[in-house]
Amino acid sequence: MEPLYRKLQQKIKSQILSGIYRDGDLLPSESDMMKAHSSTRGTVRQALEKLVREGYIIKQQGKGSIVRKSSRRTLGVLSVKGFSQIVTEKKLAVTTVIIKKPEVTAWDDPFFYKLDDIERNSGCIYLKRVRCVDKEPVMLETTYIPNLNLPGFCRNPFVKGSLFETMSVNYQIEITKVEQDLRAILADKDSSVLLNVKEGTPLLHIYLKFSTSREHLNIYSSLMCNTSDFSIGNNM
Repeated sequence: MEPLYRKLQQKIKSQILSGIYRDGDLLPSESDMMKAHSSTRGTVRQALEKLVREGYIIKQQGKGSIVRKSSRRTLGVLSVKGFSQIVTEKKLAVTTVIIKKPEVTAWDDPFFYKLDDIERNSGCIYLKRVRCVDKEPVMLETTYIPNLNLPGFCRNPFVKGSLFETMSVNYQIEITKVEQDLRAILADKDSSVLLNVKEGTPLLHIYLKFSTSREHLNIYSSLMCNTSDFSIGNNM
């Protein structure tokens, strides 16, 4: 049976990820949470401590628990520098184009990271997306996930369009660490079409391995980035 504090932790986390509580918001007091959720003070405190450790909230003496959603969302995620500034100040549209919807398939052989036997034998959930800023493609992302106890993943839309929020909200899987391998390449025929650049244009190619809180379930990504207008940074 799932502990009560874990249920409360997941409920608050879902409220943060869905935008009910936003970055900088003050959560209700422990006493208010006890009343709202018919919980003991110990249960509430355990749930909040877990959220602190995961980076979703901070505690400030004299104030209480404050949401830190923005810092949590940048954990180990490669991002475009200036991305937030473009969105908030210039109000340019940020979109994701689905090139290949999630489907179960075999792993590429050879694969760009070493897989353990459980990952290899589970099969692979594969998807491909183009990320755009103001309708201009800046990143071609191919993602590979072991097909291990992720019911409905290929059928259901992502939570708020985010893979990591989907993993957290729907499957209680958190990103814990990231490994990277970067190299310069030239755009081939396929990537040049998808990124709207000339064939032979220099691209930044990044391989990523995201370790997670679930054993044997790592998320792998291959990113091809057009850096002509945007630099690429790692917000850890």
